[in-house]
Amino acid sequence: MRVHVSLASWPGLRHAEAAQLLSTPPAEPRFGRLSTAHVQLVPQSMGVIDDALVDTLHTAYPATRFRLHANVRVLRRHVMADLSGFDLHGDWFTQAARISKRLGAPAYTAHAGRRSEAALPSMLDNARRCADLFGCPVGVEGHYPSQRDDWLVSSWQEYRAVFASGVPYAIDLSHLHILATHTGRPETTLVAEMLACERCIEVHLSANDGRGDWHQVCTEDVWWHALLPHIHPAAVVFSEGNHRRKRTDHAH
Repeated sequence: MRVHVSLASWPGLRHAEAAQLLSTPPAEPRFGRLSTAHVQLVPQSMGVIDDALVDTLHTAYPATRFRLHANVRVLRRHVMADLSGFDLHGDWFTQAARISKRLGAPAYTAHAGRRSEAALPSMLDNARRCADLFGCPVGVEGHYPSQRDDWLVSSWQEYRAVFASGVPYAIDLSHLHILATHTGRPETTLVAEMLACERCIEVHLSANDGRGDWHQVCTEDVWWHALLPHIHPAAVVFSEGNHRRKRTDHAH
């Protein structure tokens, strides 16, 4: 299994600074040297992704296919644009689609978002509309339980609904570890089926203790490692482990 670099490996750096580290991609204990064939541009990086940055990335890394993830910064102001808020943040989605096309990105993945912004069926319809706007597959990334139940796709039932919807999706296995810890049961059959489906366009890997999304580098096996062989061959797998801090640091 080839695991690719996400710029989430180096949070807090400017996009161009983080991209410079692609010349010597990190190695991880569980996955070996990460691949730069595909690279994810992420909200954890600083600065705005504009045409000049896209052109710089293409010139410096002609063999790499870059793609946007979630509410990555494409406008001067910071926007929390999730699929639930597709109609609320039209300017952000329009600009993100333009940048994605300039990148030649093969896909885009976004978080499902907040219950306060949309019901589940509306969010799924937003994902379909977003795919039309971007001109490429758009995947829904689910969340995990929160104290106030703020997030769409944060229960096994809602993950099943995404699977049944026909919409592409990204599976973040660290989010599912939090859900499994919270519910006391990993739904291994559902997760294996979702990973094996051709609509699984991305898989995100990082470690946590089941209590928060710590984005740690994977160093030991948990329940979902046994399911990795099920991943569809066309899905692109990214490590989102943070290589800028020690594993014991639980700061976001």
